[in-house]
Amino acid sequence: MIKVFKNRYIPTILLICSFALCTEILKGENSSGITIEGRVTDIYDDPVINAHIISSNQDGDVSNHKGEFLFSVKSVPVTLNITALGFKKRTITVDKDDGDNNYQVSNDNKIVLNIVMEQKDHLIDQVEIKGRRQVSEHSQTIDISHVRTLPSAAGASVEGLVRSQMGVASNNELSSQYRVRGGNFDENLVYVNGQEVYRPFLLHSGQQEGLSFVNPDLVETVEFSAGGFSSSYGDKMSSVLDIEYKKPSQNAGGFSAGMLGGDAHAMGTSKDGKLTWITGARYKTNRYLLGSLDEKGDYRPDFTDIQSYITYNYSSRLSFEFLGYYSLNRYQFIPETRETTFGTYSDVKQLTIFFAGKEKDRFETGYGSITADWNFSDNANYRLTLSGFRTVEEETYDIAGAYWLQELEDPTGESDDFNQIGVGEYIQHARNDLFATVNTIDLKGRYDLPLGITEWGAQYRHEKFNDKIEEWEMIDSAGYSIPRSNDYLELARSRHSSNSISNNRLSGHLKNRTSWNIGTGHLITDIGVRGTYFSLNNETNVSPRLLFTWLPGRESDYRIRLSGGYYYQPPFFKEMRLPDGSINENIKAQKSLQIVSGIDYYFNVGSRPFKFTTEAYYKKLSNLISYNVDNVRIVYSGKNDADGYAAGIDFKINGDLVPGEESWATLSLMKSEERLKDNSYTDHEKDGAPGYIPRPSDQRLNFSMFIQDHLPLNPDFKAHLSFHYGTGLPFGPPESPRYEAIHRMPSYRRVDIGFSYDLMNYDSFTSLFNFAKGASIGLEIFNLPDIDNTISYYWVTDIENRQYAVPNYLTSRRINLSFSMNF
Repeated sequence: MIKVFKNRYIPTILLICSFALCTEILKGENSSGITIEGRVTDIYDDPVINAHIISSNQDGDVSNHKGEFLFSVKSVPVTLNITALGFKKRTITVDKDDGDNNYQVSNDNKIVLNIVMEQKDHLIDQVEIKGRRQVSEHSQTIDISHVRTLPSAAGASVEGLVRSQMGVASNNELSSQYRVRGGNFDENLVYVNGQEVYRPFLLHSGQQEGLSFVNPDLVETVEFSAGGFSSSYGDKMSSVLDIEYKKPSQNAGGFSAGMLGGDAHAMGTSKDGKLTWITGARYKTNRYLLGSLDEKGDYRPDFTDIQSYITYNYSSRLSFEFLGYYSLNRYQFIPETRETTFGTYSDVKQLTIFFAGKEKDRFETGYGSITADWNFSDNANYRLTLSGFRTVEEETYDIAGAYWLQELEDPTGESDDFNQIGVGEYIQHARNDLFATVNTIDLKGRYDLPLGITEWGAQYRHEKFNDKIEEWEMIDSAGYSIPRSNDYLELARSRHSSNSISNNRLSGHLKNRTSWNIGTGHLITDIGVRGTYFSLNNETNVSPRLLFTWLPGRESDYRIRLSGGYYYQPPFFKEMRLPDGSINENIKAQKSLQIVSGIDYYFNVGSRPFKFTTEAYYKKLSNLISYNVDNVRIVYSGKNDADGYAAGIDFKINGDLVPGEESWATLSLMKSEERLKDNSYTDHEKDGAPGYIPRPSDQRLNFSMFIQDHLPLNPDFKAHLSFHYGTGLPFGPPESPRYEAIHRMPSYRRVDIGFSYDLMNYDSFTSLFNFAKGASIGLEIFNLPDIDNTISYYWVTDIENRQYAVPNYLTSRRINLSFSMNF
């Protein structure tokens, strides 16, 4: 790929340096006048590591592993500001005369201090909150506090954190969707407060996607399982994201704003503590990002949502919960021109398109649930939830394009002249509408018995879909319609259908979680079974699942995990639809037989804790519904026409590279293939069947890294680096046999960096905003190296039926400024 270097890195480097210098006051050299030394401890006399002791003259030091520090100042009196992550800021005025005997003054101009730091209350509250919920040994617990520090073009989102976890892959910064261990976007479960939530169905690009369901400002805990999860979770084959919203204990709120939108939230509780509420609203526009795409025009994306979670304790045993959500995503695009250069060093081509027309989409979604939670006794609990989901989606576009395909005459770059090798026009038309409702009744029970914890659940779900599809594309190249016919005008692509389906689902599960002491070790078992019934195809499935965790001893620094079972995915609306738009009512559930083994190893580097995790897995896949992917649109075959497998190994290491700042890195190696049934070569020069071919999600290697750091003498200034690398996904020509989709896209490479500065240690700011509990400014640079990542291809065909794959590039480098405040 040819890319002209234009000293693009110099402005970025200067911008980073300028931002850092603006937040760091120039420091003079210390004299040897008066030495200040001492020790920083907490209220339990334990050393506080990496505390920053900075004087009003900007002299100072950072405490070591013993909490000790030493530096010099020119003269006294002097004011010292002491800050440490997780502790309240302290301010001390030091003079030679200390009437309160808080420190000692020696005759050799030395002052010895013993500084005691007090923990921040909100950190203590977080520990108490997390302690209320039992964490599964087979899930990854994600720290929600990183949601604001992880630089992401998609904005602050829980899914952004998930994408950097072990076994997860994504190659589109405009989308919140992700793939897990060879699965696609539709194979992931998302639960909020124990109930499954959904996303729009008609999305075909990340530009349209907008906001995901989960509002990070409302989130209390996040657990993620990349496979081998228990029977209490539903009927998907890849992963589970389990989220619980907050139950606040005091009045609070906050807001943030930036170049990509803004959000605000508020929470509170009644005087008697029986009523709690938390509400959040968000607005997002990625117009600024979309302006960096090759396809220029008038982008008008507007995404808004609001949701509220309310709880009421009627008595010590009976409580009620309500969750309401409304989202309106609108996307309008009037394209004007596109110019894309592609090819190799010796074969450079350029596609130029002039457009007419526009696209206008609207996705309106609502969700509501009410739950009654009854503690029947100290050992028995029941939860009854009624929920409803509704979506109205409209996708409309009429876009005409006239294109020129040219080839560079002199690839050495001495000449910019092009030879024209193709010319044509096309028209794309769509009028797609969808109205869907999903209503659910869910009952769960839990018993704390001498033999462990027994849980059961039963669910009834009614689904209704009214769907109308009318879309086609006509391509004219050199005066001929493609595909070419001498008898009639043939469209390149066409789908027309109208469907109305109504169906019911029944599901239930039963499981027991028990702990066993075996010698000096400890065995935890989670044994359960899940059953489902789908009325549309009259199919019943039974899914046994087993999870084991072995702890060798109380003082052991590692644990071993093993899980597996059958995981069925009954077809949802999208999987039932055939390529022509009609519904296949006889389609069956996809099946996955999984086994996952893993080891967690805990160790220290100095005084800082680290954790190393590795998991190996194998999934035998059957009754698969094959599909192709274009951007974020998945087009299914609508038939159980394939079998396959996925196998791989994942690694993760996380810990505090810098005390108090968690960082992590993950590496995933994976292979996923499928074998289509009744499939054979259409090329007469080849005989037999293609055999196993890569699945569309076969991304062989993924590496992600998130690193946090701060300035040694100024912990208020922090840097956050996010790095993603993934090898290329398979692709092939459109409307071609599935076995031809074996070409590979270029690797996905992405580096985002962010800087944040805490304003709460400035007296002038806190005196002006004395109600604030936290405030910071931030700067983010997305796609720092300015790499052209490919998300899909636009195929150009000439009259000789030669096809050219023109890459559709994702966003280029962009800068975002933001401000956030909590109160």
